[in-house]
Amino acid sequence: MADAALSALLSLASHELRGPTGVLRGYLKMLDQDPTLGERPRRVVGDATRAADRLVTLLDEIAELARLKDEALRPTLRSMSLRSILNQAVQAVTLPPGYEVKLDVVAPADVRRRVDEARLRAVFETLIFTLVRGHSGAATIDLRLVKGRASTLITVTPQTLGHGAVIDRPLDPTRGGTGLRLPIAEAVVQAHGGRLRERWIAGRWAGFAVKLT
Repeated sequence: MADAALSALLSLASHELRGPTGVLRGYLKMLDQDPTLGERPRRVVGDATRAADRLVTLLDEIAELARLKDEALRPTLRSMSLRSILNQAVQAVTLPPGYEVKLDVVAPADVRRRVDEARLRAVFETLIFTLVRGHSGAATIDLRLVKGRASTLITVTPQTLGHGAVIDRPLDPTRGGTGLRLPIAEAVVQAHGGRLRERWIAGRWAGFAVKLT
């Protein structure tokens, strides 16, 4: 019941905020097309337009989280290769300029599960994005699939920066910058009957783990 109430609230918030956001974007577009606009005001309009576009992205994420929290809805599942989904996620990730990241998928034994392909792929795109955010230079991220008797564990682990320093834990709720992507990823994994958690090894932060049963 709590999830249903939260879903309704998120849906309402997304719907109500789209109206004023649309008006704002419309006026900004009109200003941007004004040939008399000076160079400095045009830069301000450009910054405001990017901020408005970011609001639209957040509203889309709120709507997606509402759908995932709705108990009446279930993801569309079909049998898929988890190794294939990991490889697709690696190929789909768009890194910021200046990033040089090597993504290794290690899956000695392939595993098939009934999953929502697009949403589960987006989970791993989000985890990769979260790891590289805030770090420049070269880095390696290891995606490893381990098949167990009753479950499958997929780990997403940062290795080293180009100069050999260990990548710090990037998941700080007070920093922001990832929107609602991580809560959405957690909701997607839960909808598959699994669990998304942070990994710690010998007291050190070691990335993420997704356990699917």
